[in-house]
Amino acid sequence: MPAGEQDDALLSLSRREDRVLLTCDIELHRRARRAGVKSAFIQGCDLVDQLVQVSRRSGSKINIRPENSRCPMCNGMLEEAGKEEVEGKVPANVLKTYDEFWKCRNCGKTYWRGGHWKTILEMASRYDRDLKNRD
Repeated sequence: MPAGEQDDALLSLSRREDRVLLTCDIELHRRARRAGVKSAFIQGCDLVDQLVQVSRRSGSKINIRPENSRCPMCNGMLEEAGKEEVEGKVPANVLKTYDEFWKCRNCGKTYWRGGHWKTILEMASRYDRDLKNRD
């Protein structure tokens, strides 16, 4: 989707599904508020800091569990997939190295416990620590 249409799509989706739009784009936040869309302006670019802000504003802790994740591309649900299902969709060395795979029910993207898994776990740990330290 062209960049110019992304804001319109986000506003439309937020309105249609009665969601709160989280954004670090002040102009999009202002536009959402003028349009009657619930919006929260999140400061900064650091993801963990943003998660801490969301937790503080909502009054609830975010449970970051990579095994219960959604697709970062389309937000679709992930389901387990066998090696035979992902063969040809992942690099050969990944197929040899890993035994567990997931695919998105919506867009079909394939995931495994690679380096990104460790990054998510580290991010979750930092979130827990930062949330506790700011209380």
